[in-house]
Amino acid sequence: MIDTYLYAVWIGLIGLSSALLEPTPFPAELQECYEYRAYNMTPSFKAAMHIQNICFRNYQYNQFAAGKVWSGPNITQEGVNYIESLFRQILLEAKHVEKYNKHGGRQKRQAFPGRFRREVRSPGAFQPYANCIQRLQSESVEPATAGRNTYQTMAVFHTGETLRYAHGGPAFAPWHRIYLLLLETACRAPIPYWDSGLDHDMTDPTMSILWSNQFFGNGDGEVMNGPFRDMRTILGTPVIRNYGTGDSALFTKEGLRAVLSQRNYADIAEPLFGDAFMNSLEGHHNGPHVWVGGHISALNSAPWDPVFYMHHAYVDAVWERFREQQVTNGINPETDYPRTPPPPEGHAANDRIDFRPYINPITNIFAMRNLVANLVRYEPFPTCENTCNSSPHLSCDRARRICVSRERPVAQGNIVSASSSSSSVAMGASRGSAFRVESRSQARAEARGPLPVGQKFRSSPMQDPRNGADTIGTGPAAAQIRQASVQVRASATSQSQSSTQTRVRRDVFQNTTAHSNHQSVSSLERSFTNTFVLDGVVDLKRWVYVPVRIVYTRSPNVQGVDPTLLGNAELANDVCQTAHSGASKVFVASNGLNYYGNYKEFAIIDERQPVSITTTAVGIKNPEFGEGEVLFTSYDSCGRPCRPLCLTSVNGQQKYKACSGAFKISSAAPTMYRNSYKEAIAANLLEELNMVDSGSDASSPPVTFVCGNSNTWPWSY
Repeated sequence: MIDTYLYAVWIGLIGLSSALLEPTPFPAELQECYEYRAYNMTPSFKAAMHIQNICFRNYQYNQFAAGKVWSGPNITQEGVNYIESLFRQILLEAKHVEKYNKHGGRQKRQAFPGRFRREVRSPGAFQPYANCIQRLQSESVEPATAGRNTYQTMAVFHTGETLRYAHGGPAFAPWHRIYLLLLETACRAPIPYWDSGLDHDMTDPTMSILWSNQFFGNGDGEVMNGPFRDMRTILGTPVIRNYGTGDSALFTKEGLRAVLSQRNYADIAEPLFGDAFMNSLEGHHNGPHVWVGGHISALNSAPWDPVFYMHHAYVDAVWERFREQQVTNGINPETDYPRTPPPPEGHAANDRIDFRPYINPITNIFAMRNLVANLVRYEPFPTCENTCNSSPHLSCDRARRICVSRERPVAQGNIVSASSSSSSVAMGASRGSAFRVESRSQARAEARGPLPVGQKFRSSPMQDPRNGADTIGTGPAAAQIRQASVQVRASATSQSQSSTQTRVRRDVFQNTTAHSNHQSVSSLERSFTNTFVLDGVVDLKRWVYVPVRIVYTRSPNVQGVDPTLLGNAELANDVCQTAHSGASKVFVASNGLNYYGNYKEFAIIDERQPVSITTTAVGIKNPEFGEGEVLFTSYDSCGRPCRPLCLTSVNGQQKYKACSGAFKISSAAPTMYRNSYKEAIAANLLEELNMVDSGSDASSPPVTFVCGNSNTWPWSY
């Protein structure tokens, strides 16, 4: 608990001044949410973080839905209406299937009314899906001015900021389950699943029958044959692949066994570290993305290749088998959602699945329900015991007792040896360990240079030594992707802004946002880059920087142990691990209340000192582009929220007092903001050095956060 005397001393040390920001009334909707969720609860830092997270996220969604704040992809109202119609169909179908199941599947002898997904090589499984993709490519649910066909409209949802709500946490599986159902509903045909382990177990996976005109088309460079040969991305370019490259393997039998060996969903859901990463469903899912290469290897562009949905259908099938095992073991998969430690933002059980600008009521925990799972049934995975699902394109390797894919036919003139000097070979040639060849489609793809699509998927737990180097690669995301998505990925932004001399900041680790879970020991060295997106525009001129002071108090951690007692044996089991070097982080975030934009920064404090005071700078909306309102929040490296203090006028004097952290942004003098982080810090440096003797004319930050253990809620109104 914060000592009252020390609290008064800190207030005296902070300094007084007026500023660009002035406290504004806390939004009534947020206050109501805070009070409702905190009612009759004992204050704790975990509860406070949860309340701040879910309340602001719900507030932001309501702002989106009401049209008060820019909400993301430049999808027309017609596109939104179309997605809404798909959701209605899914929910109606779910109720129909539920009714069917209640009658034991004997309702008037009707067949199963849901979706039956089969392995892509099973007889008749692939062609209906291929026909659907061709149809979606030839029609549009948006006006011609949108410049997108229906397939591209669907693909836009797997771009930009929504990706951090779909990846890197337990929302991964339910988010993609809903995404598959959306496309499948548009298709009016089941999505076949691609069991890529059947290809991994071949001598040369690139020789699989799938990379032929009969199925996926060629996997080397531009897709120039097969049913997807005429597809174009939202950049107007052909779909590109670079199969058999990268540092990851296709889905392996070992990976499948590792996932299915676990009991709880938390055991296979990100974030997982160290040896536990071997059990990660999302981790093994990364492998085929990286192995196929090209557009499917990058987060923003993966759905541009129809192979994406067939791969994810298999991932969903693995998850469903895992859920079936849970039922056998007496675990209810509907409620087995990770709750501790706090998941990344957007990945909590009651967070909404994000398909902006369509704001749907489906939450992560809802997508875990049997009501959703029962919509789909899966054909068993091909095994020798079931004669490889009677597929003529699979064979049983009796020595290993596994099914493997048959090889595709390759014309004799299409293959050349590694020593051949020919550079003009037909597409569809082998790229694996048996042959290293060149093709026309590959040469054309490489001539285009790195794909302008941004960040690639991270490596999977398994590697394949047969793979070659990625000769195409990816580069910063193109402007069209930024315009068509909620927010560009951090890695793409950091690269694209290097030419404009933007400041690349070190911050918290990737896939974390304003409120993340505990800081690991190594996170002091990890990096993060803000996206600088404000109301859909990446423009540095729209951002200005204000200083924020941090007052960190050394206090016992959540287990009552003084963090400076490095020799204390109890520290080994401390849930609040820090570097124990004295250095630690305090994070500060700004989130627009009436504009779309967020910025995150951290300050390094010394936890060895009784009180450590420092200053950082945080980006907010430039008032020259219109007045706005912003909410500041802060927490330390152990996930404990800090208390905001606002600079206000009390009896004619400038004083700090507890507040909600909500501010109105204006250009009124004196303008405390600066146009860069560096200038904002430099402007406050003199006061930092003369803090005790600072007078009323000193340029003090408009907001200060006091961090330490406290048994009170960290906000006031």
